[in-house]
Amino acid sequence: MWVVKAILFASLLLWASISDIRKREIPDVLPACILVIGLIHVSLLPALLGLFVTALPFFAAAILSHGRIGGGDIKLMAACGFVLGVSGGFLQTIIGLSMALIGWLFQSATSCFKNSRNIAMPLAPFLAVGGIIAFWIIHRA
Repeated sequence: MWVVKAILFASLLLWASISDIRKREIPDVLPACILVIGLIHVSLLPALLGLFVTALPFFAAAILSHGRIGGGDIKLMAACGFVLGVSGGFLQTIIGLSMALIGWLFQSATSCFKNSRNIAMPLAPFLAVGGIIAFWIIHRA
């Protein structure tokens, strides 16, 4: 059953990535669908803890960054935390944000670090890869 859950989860993360790249927006229906997928073979307490704990750093970052991190990223991570739990959500965050940092450094280096503070990058593609890797790791253990 986890294979079906994995395919659905990865498909929705791919959809979120494409939407974030094209429109810089993650439709509200995507986190809602991810939450529904999280109900497949759910342990409710770890899922609810993952929902809140995984989203909290993104919520704090959105406040501190004055909107540079959007509500779509927060909702996406909350839903992923529901599916992955606290440890899987943190693993997704670490992998996704590390990849985003590498992408930002590469993009900044190719522009000789001119205006590197103003480079806006969609987070969903990086968080999606982190989520898929985290899902695979926690279900392989």
